[in-house]
Amino acid sequence: MKRKDGFTLLEILVVMLIIGAFFFVAVPKFQDLTEVNLKSASRNLSATIKYLYNEAAFKKNIYRLAFDLENGEYWIETLQGNEYRASGDSVHKRRKLPTGVYFKDVITERSLGRNPLEDEKAFILFLPTGFVEPAVIHLYTESERYYTLATKPYTGGTKVYDEYVELLKR
Repeated sequence: MKRKDGFTLLEILVVMLIIGAFFFVAVPKFQDLTEVNLKSASRNLSATIKYLYNEAAFKKNIYRLAFDLENGEYWIETLQGNEYRASGDSVHKRRKLPTGVYFKDVITERSLGRNPLEDEKAFILFLPTGFVEPAVIHLYTESERYYTLATKPYTGGTKVYDEYVELLKR
């Protein structure tokens, strides 16, 4: 009997078919994970906005939700005297956006007409009268998938759009 070294063309094709099937299944799952992270980020931001709206009205304090757009972080600050201070409380701690999700911008009526890069810090105000500053937060992924969050000033709710929407124009 003759001994053959190497693989037959059929064996190579079967291996290539298996690898192709793996990529066909695995790549969309990775994209779905980024989509899940985008939805998660929008839910967390919406919950934080509603929490701050209620907290400001209940405790009669002025709060702001501050953003570090470059590093993808946000946190809660309370007005104490004449300055805003971040609390050491675990509820108010600095939070980071999930992997693959970034801030495009945070637009408020106060920031209209200004270059977002000139702003020292983007933030949204929450007043003890039961009012949240009208604001629009744009989140995006590297695959250019956008979510838009818009605050509802008199209810503290957030309207979420699964696309880039210009509600407050610069």
